[in-house]
Amino acid sequence: MIVCPYCSADNIEGVDTCEACGQPLADLHLATPATPVERALLADRLRDLAPKTPIVVNRDATVNEVLRLLVAKHIGCVFIVDDGRVTGVFSERDALMRLNVDDVGYGDRRISKFMTPCPQSLDDNARVAYAVRLMDQGGYRHVPIVDGDGKPTGVISVRDILTYLTEKMTGAEV
Repeated sequence: MIVCPYCSADNIEGVDTCEACGQPLADLHLATPATPVERALLADRLRDLAPKTPIVVNRDATVNEVLRLLVAKHIGCVFIVDDGRVTGVFSERDALMRLNVDDVGYGDRRISKFMTPCPQSLDDNARVAYAVRLMDQGGYRHVPIVDGDGKPTGVISVRDILTYLTEKMTGAEV
């Protein structure tokens, strides 16, 4: 049996993906963590980072509404939901890359035309190491935390990860 490092479920020897949580098991051949930071990354769960409450909008929200929300709430992204489930994300990066200087002309258009569809998400039981890997490989700055029904319950940002790492490296609460 192989124990999943993400959810601690037992899996049959040789499987590539955990049957319980769907996380990859291909990295199990890696060396044992050598430092307290490495051990923490593999042991701690996303819920330990106290994910912030996600800000959500309907796909019919306008670009202007979403831009005002980003500024008013001092946040880097909003999640677009349909029937309570995350179907997209619109971030400050999307505003720069997709709207650019033409944002005035797009102000009344639906945010669903400019969102990044189908964002990768995790549940709060996922290990911090997996979130770091997902963010690095995907180039994501934000990851939605969802429940078993795909409904958003939190959001983890690169800043949250950096704060976590700083705390682990210095041994102090940040």
